[in-house]
Amino acid sequence: MDKKELILNALRELFKEGKAGTASVSDIAKKAGIAKGGMYYYFRSKEEVLDALVSQEYADIIKACNELVEQSDGNATHKLALLLHSYRNSYVDPSLDEYLHMPQNAAIHQKSLAQILSALSQVVSKIIEQGIEEGTFICEYPQEYAEIILSVFTFLLDPGIFPWTKEQRATKMKALADMLEKGLCAPKDSFQFLYMPD
Repeated sequence: MDKKELILNALRELFKEGKAGTASVSDIAKKAGIAKGGMYYYFRSKEEVLDALVSQEYADIIKACNELVEQSDGNATHKLALLLHSYRNSYVDPSLDEYLHMPQNAAIHQKSLAQILSALSQVVSKIIEQGIEEGTFICEYPQEYAEIILSVFTFLLDPGIFPWTKEQRATKMKALADMLEKGLCAPKDSFQFLYMPD
């Protein structure tokens, strides 16, 4: 394992121990088992370490969602259900998630949401294009539809930003399903998976 990975793992461990918020660069270096000066070779500040850790965590989620879709031979609706279910159930360490939702970390949090939206919207756009080829969807703007769908999942449904009740979330999902069925000219109940229990 290289030193950069050791540093990221050290910060990850500090999060699990509940010490990341108060940890200094020296604390991270000590946890990683390297000299403080050696850490500055890879990162200029604690914020850079945090940024890299968040980027890595979300890159893993994006990769898992992408692989799930690539391995599926299902139709477009099935693939979209797979991807959104996988994203909705993806794991982020609760202590890291809580830290990201602190006001002083808004910039890193926004960057992470943009990372997910940009990457996964490419995958969703291809799924919509598959639906067009299958004759299930009609859509002139696959990329834009993909971005709108991911905006709902990355931002509107983020419980750290909007603490909706279970009923409110279900209503929003029914509205999204209705909007997509009408907007994509999809068969009725095609997007039931958005609000039906898993």
